[in-house]
Amino acid sequence: MSNKKITICGTNIHPGEEANLALPLPEQYSCAPLFMPIKVIHGKKPGPCLLVFSVLKGTELNGLEIANRLIQTIKPSQISGTIIAVPVMNIYGLTHYPKVLPTGNNLASCFPGNEDGSYGERMAHLITEEILKKVDYCIELQTGGLNHNILPQVYCNFDNKKAKELAKVFNAPVVTNVSIDDNNFRQTTEELHIPLLVYQAGEAMRFDENSIELGVNGVKNIMRSINMLEKEPIQETRPIFSREEDWIVAHKGGILHPNVVLGQTIECGETIGTVSDPFGADTIEPIKSPQKGIVVGVNTSPLIHEGLPIFKIASFLDYDKAETAIEEWDKKQPDSYIG
Repeated sequence: MSNKKITICGTNIHPGEEANLALPLPEQYSCAPLFMPIKVIHGKKPGPCLLVFSVLKGTELNGLEIANRLIQTIKPSQISGTIIAVPVMNIYGLTHYPKVLPTGNNLASCFPGNEDGSYGERMAHLITEEILKKVDYCIELQTGGLNHNILPQVYCNFDNKKAKELAKVFNAPVVTNVSIDDNNFRQTTEELHIPLLVYQAGEAMRFDENSIELGVNGVKNIMRSINMLEKEPIQETRPIFSREEDWIVAHKGGILHPNVVLGQTIECGETIGTVSDPFGADTIEPIKSPQKGIVVGVNTSPLIHEGLPIFKIASFLDYDKAETAIEEWDKKQPDSYIG
């Protein structure tokens, strides 16, 4: 059986074809045109349609690189179904950094969009109509925030059974539950019955080769799991599931000295870092963990304002199992996180 043609941006892509498209975006004040590049790989054989995208905020460079490497290594003859790859979804956010949108809000909050609404809502409407309504699965590629390094992990809505099953085969060490209540983009994918995975690793505006390679292989594993690629998924890691993650915020400004690394297990009340006076005064404030858990996020900037997030701690039901799983995963990485 042959695949059917797919139409995006008014262009028909036939089975066995690749297409480089450009989605026209709302005009800027300069009247300069702005386009979102889209890469479509349309297999000859029928199968699901997978959307892989990044840079929703404007700073997720790891995700941009993952999407580009993925489409460089896959041909239409290799897949059943269709890949729609959008390395940079928020073109405005990338080109106007640090501003995300002209209105200042984030693009995720603008979905499903409104063709007569704000700049972001018009963008979201185009993305929903031209792309989201044509896909069966969706993978977003994220990083941590600026100066916030994140242990590679996959986020999904645990109430979506298909998304949770797929998250297991991505080969990230941690799978974390996320609520759809406070995220319009996630709500839109749920309403369209699209299982959504969010892979997050590394920090904004930085390349991390470990995170990039794991991301490329993870997306291919998902493609094997949904029968877009031949062979069984490569299951090197049995992930651990976390229902809760919280950032610890600084109660004092100054110089941050972490005592822990990503992937490390910590005890409740353990001193995981200190904040000292930058001008040499003999004042040091210890940072104690309010809970037992595993460090999945670290602020990499030494200069800390009061109230800034500094350590992200994930909680698990079985900490011994979680610690062992992360240690085993870490041993397989080219560059160890735990050391």
